[in-house]
Amino acid sequence: MFTTVAFHESIDQAGIFEPIAAVADQHVRIVGDDIQIPTLNQIVAVAVLAENAVAPRARLVSPSLRVLSRIMLSPVNVTTAAAVIPASPQRVIDRRSSPLALVIGEQLNLEIIANPAVAQRQGGIVWLADGPIVELAGKIFTVRATSATAAVVGAWTNVAVTFDEDLPRGRYQLVGMKALSSGMIAARAVFVGGQGWRPGVLGNTNVNDLESPIFRHGGMGVFGEFEDIEPPTMDVHATTADATQEFYLDLIQLRAGPG
Repeated sequence: MFTTVAFHESIDQAGIFEPIAAVADQHVRIVGDDIQIPTLNQIVAVAVLAENAVAPRARLVSPSLRVLSRIMLSPVNVTTAAAVIPASPQRVIDRRSSPLALVIGEQLNLEIIANPAVAQRQGGIVWLADGPIVELAGKIFTVRATSATAAVVGAWTNVAVTFDEDLPRGRYQLVGMKALSSGMIAARAVFVGGQGWRPGVLGNTNVNDLESPIFRHGGMGVFGEFEDIEPPTMDVHATTADATQEFYLDLIQLRAGPG
């Protein structure tokens, strides 16, 4: 299992490393720039979004990491616009087979060095798991869903989704996703019935953008399960107040018919 957390701030670092504010969250503890590491304490992927006027660098910092070194992050998604969005193809640091283990309860920070002319929206997404991620194979098919709820800039905004076509009665696994809107940074699934983690993906701003293959067709294993009549909602994280979101969901049917 895995979950998704974010850092996001409009900032001018003036050429020095500065911590980026953690994004307020309902399922992990956030204090200022700190994300408190939950029981899913192993980093399996990271994506950084930094302003590119002067070549940026980024690093992860926590008490346990300092025993070795602040962990430098490369490659980085870069833009010289007022708000950095994921590149196409996406730049994702893939640690699925060799996670970076942290200490449960310690504080994690993302620090970025950049030097924009004025403050720019920058940040990063971190994927936390309970161990290495094993890719999943099966009878995977893809459906499309949409939402029409305005996103709150720089926050996680929960939106309900509507499928283009009703799913046949049954139980399904979500095993991959592409999420897009005009300012989408990331999206994550929120499942009904006590599945408390919020697994997600790096976002896209155009349907033709190239997403990282780790987020599709079983690359991150199982996101979660749901009944056809209780589909997950989505948390979206965007640089603009997008009122239209689009999702391509990779599914496996576990059971046909009502439970």
